[in-house]
Amino acid sequence: MATVRIYIRKRPSKDGKFPIAICITINRKQEYVMTGQKLDSLAQWDEKNQRVKKSHPNATRLNNFLLTEVAKANDKALEMETKGHVSAKEVKFSLKPVEEAKVYFQDVAQLRLDEHQLCGDYDAVKSENARLKRFYEFIKQEKITFEDITVDLLQRYSVFLKVSKKFQYDKTKPPRPLSERSITNHLMVIRTIFNRAINAKLVSKDYYPFGGKGNISIKLTGAAKIGLEEAEIKKLEELDLSELPPVLNDARNIWLTEFYFAGMRVTDCLLLKWTDFQNGRLYYKMSKNGESGSVKVPVKAQNIIEQYRGQSMSLENSHGLIFPYLQELQSLDDRYDVRRRIAFTIQRLNKAMKQLMVMIGSTKNASQHKARHSFAQRAEEKEIHPKVLQKMYRHESILTTMNYQSNFSFKKADEAIDAVLDF
Repeated sequence: MATVRIYIRKRPSKDGKFPIAICITINRKQEYVMTGQKLDSLAQWDEKNQRVKKSHPNATRLNNFLLTEVAKANDKALEMETKGHVSAKEVKFSLKPVEEAKVYFQDVAQLRLDEHQLCGDYDAVKSENARLKRFYEFIKQEKITFEDITVDLLQRYSVFLKVSKKFQYDKTKPPRPLSERSITNHLMVIRTIFNRAINAKLVSKDYYPFGGKGNISIKLTGAAKIGLEEAEIKKLEELDLSELPPVLNDARNIWLTEFYFAGMRVTDCLLLKWTDFQNGRLYYKMSKNGESGSVKVPVKAQNIIEQYRGQSMSLENSHGLIFPYLQELQSLDDRYDVRRRIAFTIQRLNKAMKQLMVMIGSTKNASQHKARHSFAQRAEEKEIHPKVLQKMYRHESILTTMNYQSNFSFKKADEAIDAVLDF
C-alpha cells in the first residue's frame, strides 16, 4: 500500500531556501518528486498537519497547490497498484512531466534499432529497418514529430501499403502486393516506437493514434499453418540425393531433424553441438525464450546426425557444431554475426527445399519453419495431450500451446460438414 506525504528537505539549497517534495513510500522504499516550491525557513512548516503555516506570505495558495500534488500522486499510485505490483520509483516516473522539446520519430526509431544491434538481434534490425524505410518513403520528409503522426496520416499510409509491392529477389517474376499481415507488421513498428516515446515521457499520450474509438485499430491476422502430410515426409526421407549438390541433402536433413525433435526451430538446429547429446537424449536451451528441456533421440534422427560426425570432427574450428553452416565463424559469441549468418543460411536452405518439394511432386511450401507446423499437425492428428506438447514446445503457458494447436484442428469441423451434408 502506497503512502504519500509532503517532505521538506532539512538542508537548504544554494539560495538558502528549503525545497518541498512529495515523498512516495511503497514497501518501505521511498522516492521523492520535487514540486519546484521552497520555504524561506523551516519554521514556516507545520509537520504534524502537513501544512504551510500562515506566517508564509502565500500560505493559502501554496497549501492548495501541495494538496493537489499529493492527491495527484495518491491517485496515480492507486491506479497503478490496481493493475498489479508497483514500486515507488515507477509511480515517481509516471508523475514526471512530458518533455516540451520537439521529439522526432526517426530519432526514437534509430535508438531502438541501435539497441537491437547491441543485443545481437539481426532479424529484428533487418525487419524493422525495412518497414521503417517504407514509412520514410511515404512521408517524404527528413524528420517527423510524433504529433504529426495522426490518424489521418496512418490511414493514408495504410492505403499506400496496400498498393505497395513486395520486394522480389527473382526479377523475372511479377512483384506481389504486401499481405494483410505484412501491412499489420508495418503499423505495429510505428505503434511500438510511439509507446516507447510515451513511456519515456518524451511524448504526451494525448497524441497516441492507436486503439480506442476513432483511432487506428491493429488486428493480428494469422496466416494459414499447413504442414506436410505423412506421405510427403516419407518421400522426403526416401529421396536419393547422393549425386546432387550437398546443400540439398543438408536442407533435407536439417528439416527432418527439426521435425524429429518436436518441431525444433531452425536456429536451434543449426546451433546443435555434439555435447548436447547425452545417454540417448538431446538437451538444449531454446534460443527464443531461454527454456531448457530434453527429448529422446529417435533412431531416424540419430542416423542423420551420424552422417556429420566425421565431417565436423575433422575441422579445427567446428565449434563442436553438428551441421556445417556456422563452422566458418571465428566465434559463436558475437550474437549479431551469428544471427546474420543463420538468416543467410535459412534463405539458402529454403531455396533448396523448394527444389526438393518439386522432386517429390508437391506444391506445398516446405520452408525450414514448416517442420514445426508439420510436427504440430501430426500431433493433432494423433491427439497428443496439450500438456505433453506444452513441455515439448517449451511454451510458458498451456493457452499458447492450445492456441497454436488450434491451427491444425480440423476434425470437428470436418465431422460437422459431413453431418450437415448427410442426406
